[in-house]
Amino acid sequence: MKKLMLILLGIFLSTSLFGQSCLDDVWQCLKNEQAPKAKKFLEECMKSNPDNAQVWLMKGNVYYRLYESDMKKLNADPAYKLRYPNAPIEANEAFLQALKLDPKVEPKAGMMGANLGQRALAIPIYEMGGVAKSAGKYAEAIQYYKIAAHNFELGEESQNAAITYYEAAVCYMFLKDAQNEKLMLEKAINNGFTMAEAYSELYYLYAAENDTAKCESILKKGMETLKPEAQIQLAEARMNYYSMVGDNEHLVALVDEVLAHIKANPSAKKEADNEMIGICANYLNNCKAYDKAESVLKEALASDPKNFKFLSQMGYRYYEEMHDYMDKVKDLQNQKRWNDANTINLSPEFKQVKETAHEWCQRAYEAYSDDLDNNKRLRELKVLLQKEIPQELNDKINAHIKQD
Repeated sequence: MKKLMLILLGIFLSTSLFGQSCLDDVWQCLKNEQAPKAKKFLEECMKSNPDNAQVWLMKGNVYYRLYESDMKKLNADPAYKLRYPNAPIEANEAFLQALKLDPKVEPKAGMMGANLGQRALAIPIYEMGGVAKSAGKYAEAIQYYKIAAHNFELGEESQNAAITYYEAAVCYMFLKDAQNEKLMLEKAINNGFTMAEAYSELYYLYAAENDTAKCESILKKGMETLKPEAQIQLAEARMNYYSMVGDNEHLVALVDEVLAHIKANPSAKKEADNEMIGICANYLNNCKAYDKAESVLKEALASDPKNFKFLSQMGYRYYEEMHDYMDKVKDLQNQKRWNDANTINLSPEFKQVKETAHEWCQRAYEAYSDDLDNNKRLRELKVLLQKEIPQELNDKINAHIKQD
């Protein structure tokens, strides 16, 4: 028995000594900046020491140096084709395996520890994600971004982690995976993401589920986190929220705030301001603040009289009021109050609303004839007013329906 123990001890010591000797060769190559040669020695080490944390830690260092070597050559010659394109991932996996085998594993002099190695790999792996994303390989990009984000978090680089999680969310968006997109956006926000897009996109994902409590929480956090100049970018999402919960008072107040901001801080691109004015008018029309919507649109049309967005919203304003009249008529008919229903139906006020709606929808059609919503409203109005329907209008509506 004693002899057997001595034999086993001898085997252990010889294996350990071989591993250390082998690692010394790898280490010496790295010190001499001979990463490819170090890789060959490392392969021999791995065969004999597959469960040695020191060997895995050294592998991480070797592959990190291979990555650095590739980058130096690429910087010197943009046409250079990477010899070790997957080196950052190989290095990261090696650092993780070293920690799994021995959480307290220590590096040789001049080498990186496992945690430092992962942190150093965050940017290279993030860049690999960018390359995959640009090539449309979204699932692959996501894997890189998740690793990079974890590594940034190890180094307490919360802003870089936030950006990386946001990039992963964008990839999930392209893959139409709403649940994982939400998860990545939440991680981005929890790391202090400072761009309004993340809050807005996450808001609309929860709005699609009618989760008003979550929507309110996201907007509140966005307003607390974002700088004052960026908060205006949440205006549309906030209008949507007030509309969703039926808070017309705050909705109208927010529209006033947005319009005042546009006047005080006109965008370099007037189209962007016009788009926001159109959005404001749309929300005002939807909450039946017709006079307010009309006032906003008339002021906008004074400086841009052929703007389709403004013209179509004016048409929509009267179209919605027309349907309010029609709803009253239907309600009275359901109550069998025929005379009252006919009084409204034949009133000059109702007819004028229809005529005005038609006038604005027609002007919008003349400014831009390929908007399906405006075209459908215009045709409906022509039917109600017994006006001739141009074949072109029918053709454009039918063409849209066929495409859908």
